[in-house]
Parts: sequence; C-alpha cells; structure tokens
Amino acid sequence: MHVRYVLSLFHSIPMPEINRRRAVWRLTLFCSSILISVNSLSTTQIKQRPRIPILQYHDGWVCVNKPNGITVHRGKGTPKHTAVLSTTVKRQLARKVFPVHRLDHRTSGAMIFAFDSETAGVLHNAAIREGRKKYIALVRGEWAKNNAFEKGNNDGESVVIVDKPLEVKGITKDAVTKFTLLGATRGETTNDRCSLLLCEPLTGRTHQIRRHLFSIGHPIIGDSQHGDNAFNRWWRKHRSLNRLALHCWTIDFELEGASYECLAPLSPNLKAVLERLQLWEESLLKEPQLALDHVDKVDGTHGRNYQNRLNREEEQS
Repeated sequence: MHVRYVLSLFHSIPMPEINRRRAVWRLTLFCSSILISVNSLSTTQIKQRPRIPILQYHDGWVCVNKPNGITVHRGKGTPKHTAVLSTTVKRQLARKVFPVHRLDHRTSGAMIFAFDSETAGVLHNAAIREGRKKYIALVRGEWAKNNAFEKGNNDGESVVIVDKPLEVKGITKDAVTKFTLLGATRGETTNDRCSLLLCEPLTGRTHQIRRHLFSIGHPIIGDSQHGDNAFNRWWRKHRSLNRLALHCWTIDFELEGASYECLAPLSPNLKAVLERLQLWEESLLKEPQLALDHVDKVDGTHGRNYQNRLNREEEQS
C-alpha cells in the first residue's frame, strides 16, 4: 500500500517517458528493500549480550570472571556477529579496555583488563610474568600418586611437578607446571573415575596445562584438542558437562607496593557438575573457597579516579 502511494505521487511529476520508467523501477526496488528490512527487524529477536561478572574494579584496571565459550578478542576466524569479551566489557563499562593476558575460548575464570595500554604493559609484567596463576581442572582417571614426576612440597603434601619442554610455533621451550590433588572419585567404571586438581603453571606456554596433563595420561575432561573424545562424550551425556573443565581460579601479584588477589568463583555450569561428584567434599577440605558463590559488582562502571574518591569518602566519614 505504501509503495503504491509513493509511486502514484511520483507519476504526477512531469518528465520524459524513458526517464520515468527507469526512475520507477529504481524507486520500486528501493521502497521494497526498506519494507523488507523493517519487517525483518520487527520479526527478528534481538540477541542480548551476556553480562560479564565484575570481580574487582580499580582506577587503572578491572578483573572479570570470564564465562566459558566466549573469545577474548576478535580474530580472523571469529564470526562477524559473535560477541567477544573485550567488546562486551568495553560496552558494559563504557570505557576502552586492553586485555592484559588471554584465556582460551572454552576456559573460564579470572581475566584482567587495563584501561590504557601503558597500564596493560605494567600489569602484564606484574601479574603474568612475576605473579602467580592457579587453575582448577577436572581430569580423567584417578590421580597417579606414584607418578614419575612426583615430588613433595614444604608442607609435606604430595604434589606432581611436570618439567617437560613444549613446542611453540616450531620452537621448543621450557615448560614447568605444578599439580596438587584436591580430590578424586574412585568409581567402579573407567568413565566414573576422575580427579580435581589445582594447577599452577610456572612458565607460560600455549595450552601448557592441557598439554602437560595429556602427556601424563590425565587429560582435562571436555578437551577435544588434547583429550579423550570418547570420554568427553560420555561426560556430556551422563554428567551434563558440555564444556572444558578448566577454570582460572586465582591471580596473585604485587603492584606499586600493594598486594592483590583476584579470585574467580567457579562458573555455575562447572560447579553444578562438581557438586554431584564424590570428590567434592574431599576437595572442600583442602580448598574451602571452592564453595564461594557467584560474585558480580553490579553497580557498573565507577568512572575514572574511583579509588581516590573512595578514599576521600572514607576520610570524611
């Protein structure tokens, strides 16, 4: 109806017949495309971007709890309309952000962003190169305490240190990871047997934790690249674990004389699976903070100089 009305007005304008035919054809296509676009917008459900939980907010940086299944920044293989973490955090905080480090697409946990490039470089040295990162991993099988790499730490607790070089972009580099057993499920069948580990990479290589665990026969459950696909399918079907069971648990570092601990509570979809396993109670005895609930500072962005304002308010009170 609207297209015909526009065309009727257009026919009343005097012009040569050949020009009129060309113009009518172009105007018809233009009006039709507008109608199609309007109709598609009214019938298409708009996909909302997920909210990223905020763990800590400071003047120069922020720490978030990255969900699994979202890429940190857009690359060549990232689909055009797929949400990425950097853009989502930027829009959520209404500030430009710079990732200080990376987490794999299917890994969840603590992720630090700086608000300028200079701070990002300082944080990378303090938190990633000189700081300590610990991960929680659910692996296949009962942890082998007689592992050839086993050593004891100062607390008398049995740990496994894997010192095995890894190839990165054609270059072999040193790689060391420390693993501590938190709990194990000693099931009747092979598929039921699993262990929960606290993993601390002492070097930073691509997929270091995943590759080291695979090399000693305990791949992370849900790892399709460095794991057991048949075992992963069983856990998807019978335990509803449809993700990589790897979570960046804590990042500890010192910056400008102050100490920081960024602790990311377990993602709900991973915690729900762990709570149903035999190893959960045993793990809580060694690491009670596994039971921490979801954390999110929902008051949004604090703007610039937030810490200075907070200090002034405390002095006035």
